[in-house]
Amino acid sequence: MGRRNMMRMWSRAIIGVAIMVASTAPNISAQDTNPADGEGLVVDYPVFNPVEPPSGYLAALEAGTRTPDGRPGADYWQQWVDYDIDVKIEPETALVTASEKITIRNDTPHERPVIVLHLYQNVFAEGAPRGRGTTITGGMTLSRVAVGGMDLDELPPRRFFGQQPRGPQEPGFRVNQTLATVSLPEPLAPGGVVEIEVDWSFEVSGSGGFRMGHLNNEIFQLAQWYPQVAAFDDVFGQDQSPYLGSGEFYTDYGNFTVDVTVPEGWLVVGTGMLTNAEEVLHPEAARTLASAPALDTVVKVVSVEDREAGRATLSSDDGWHTWTLQAEMVRDFAIAAGGTYVWHVTGAETGHEQGRALIQNVFDPRMDHWAPATEYAQHAIEFFSDYILPYPYPQATAAMGPPEVSGMEYPMITFITHQAEGRGLNGVVTHELSHFWMPMIVGTKEMAYAWMDEGLTVFNTSLSMADYYGTPVSRPGDDRGYQMVVQMEMQEPIMGHADHAEHMFGQNVSAYGKPGMLLHTLRHMIGEEKFDAFYKDYAATWAFKHPMPWDFFAMFSEAAGTDMDWFWQPWFYGEATLDQAVDEVVPGTGSVDITVSNLSSGVMPVEMTLEYADGSTETVVWPASVWAGTRTAKGSVPTSGDLSKVTIDAGGIYPDIDRSNNEWEAVEG
Repeated sequence: MGRRNMMRMWSRAIIGVAIMVASTAPNISAQDTNPADGEGLVVDYPVFNPVEPPSGYLAALEAGTRTPDGRPGADYWQQWVDYDIDVKIEPETALVTASEKITIRNDTPHERPVIVLHLYQNVFAEGAPRGRGTTITGGMTLSRVAVGGMDLDELPPRRFFGQQPRGPQEPGFRVNQTLATVSLPEPLAPGGVVEIEVDWSFEVSGSGGFRMGHLNNEIFQLAQWYPQVAAFDDVFGQDQSPYLGSGEFYTDYGNFTVDVTVPEGWLVVGTGMLTNAEEVLHPEAARTLASAPALDTVVKVVSVEDREAGRATLSSDDGWHTWTLQAEMVRDFAIAAGGTYVWHVTGAETGHEQGRALIQNVFDPRMDHWAPATEYAQHAIEFFSDYILPYPYPQATAAMGPPEVSGMEYPMITFITHQAEGRGLNGVVTHELSHFWMPMIVGTKEMAYAWMDEGLTVFNTSLSMADYYGTPVSRPGDDRGYQMVVQMEMQEPIMGHADHAEHMFGQNVSAYGKPGMLLHTLRHMIGEEKFDAFYKDYAATWAFKHPMPWDFFAMFSEAAGTDMDWFWQPWFYGEATLDQAVDEVVPGTGSVDITVSNLSSGVMPVEMTLEYADGSTETVVWPASVWAGTRTAKGSVPTSGDLSKVTIDAGGIYPDIDRSNNEWEAVEG
């Protein structure tokens, strides 16, 4: 298929949408389409614009790395990066010192003269641009950068404005705030391998260190803590997005071996599995840990009594222990270490070929309200393994930490504030563990398209929480955040970049609540069975790969059996709102004439519940295409009795901003 044909396929505007079978075909009066002298060029009715993917995505379609149906193509590729890291945490000074060896396998068709590294800790440096306030710690200090064993010099800043630039062909590295560019001595050829070594240090923030930090120098949670190779993909090429604090992360997959050195008596959990338990734990603790995946009940690897007796770990000659953690096929690595932690574990059924997973919960026992997090995590892993995709990793951990973290996810581990408790703790544990699927398994570009992980996770969490408590799934009509940003005129487009939003509250809603709400709407429109099959297919198709929004859109349209541009364009790219109103109901003999108005910019099907005097009901659905070129839809609907009430969206499925005009009731007498 040529580029022009692909462009035509993607850009057609479909207005004949038949998502649900309409029980009647309303008669729509045509608008005047022949304005004189330019009058009427601005119309007051919905216009069904197409979704137009960026040129990089169209080029990927043409290159065969992606397909028009939203799946990876035969020539799909991505970069692979392995890390071997040695890190020491000094609690008294909050100093982290570390070294790493990065192995990059260039499984791409492109020659790579430059490798870009993320230095996330530099967001805490003086003068660094950031999207939120924080404590200044000085950022990250690089003490050594080497390629293939050859130490590189730090190069001066690039010169512009007519002066001859220095490099990039000159070997060395440049630091530009949260990014470092490493100019290789020789370009990395397709299929080639290069090793980069980096030594660094930084101080862990004790307050205001969003997504990581320490709690009273007793518990440390390390994230965005090591120089990390920036993603390189088939759509946008080399990612060079700076870390500003609001947008999250986009990284490639690889394997990690991480040695974490902490004081004796401290416990360490993180991404991956502990491989040297016998060197740091007492034998009975190591046996408990090893047997936990087979259990359904909660047991204690390290209890309050163990800690009080000084038996949290083995003793050591020098007062320090090194914990070795290993992980395969992950896109990041995070660590939680605590001198006050206790350690609860159980197992979870995942349905994956590797068998049951280890469930871990570490928390300060003074915060005993945190203990139920073990069962919450167990339920979440089992629910999402069934609903989305069997959990492919050997363990899942919930780690209590400082309030600045709130809740943050990484592969196999989530950090959650010590302040969460009760149903709120369950909600945040479930939400963050849902992220183990999106974006840790399904590896999306989070900072650019936050909805692909946060919105899907809000949707996932609502289903899991309803299952846990045995309650109905929360309906999107109850989404107060969305209603608030509409009222305050603070909406941000769902497809907007997290770091570029004008209104942070609006951006939060556009990343979380609004797309989560719209996914429920989509599930209702095409039917739960069809939606759930699509959802599983999407996750399995893009596991350990990098889907883009247009892949999601295309796969959903295929599942729905119709082009969905009419939906994606106003609801994901725009700031559409919905306000459908019952204008007039005229009962007749065996039928009723119903007139409905669309008072706002958003388009959805019209779903009406007809109630009869005998208490019976029936549902009538008009497809979204009734709004093509008009704000008023009128139809004759067969009736089966004396009509007493007509209600638009009685179940609160659609995001209607004014439900006061959604009903008509017959006048008694």
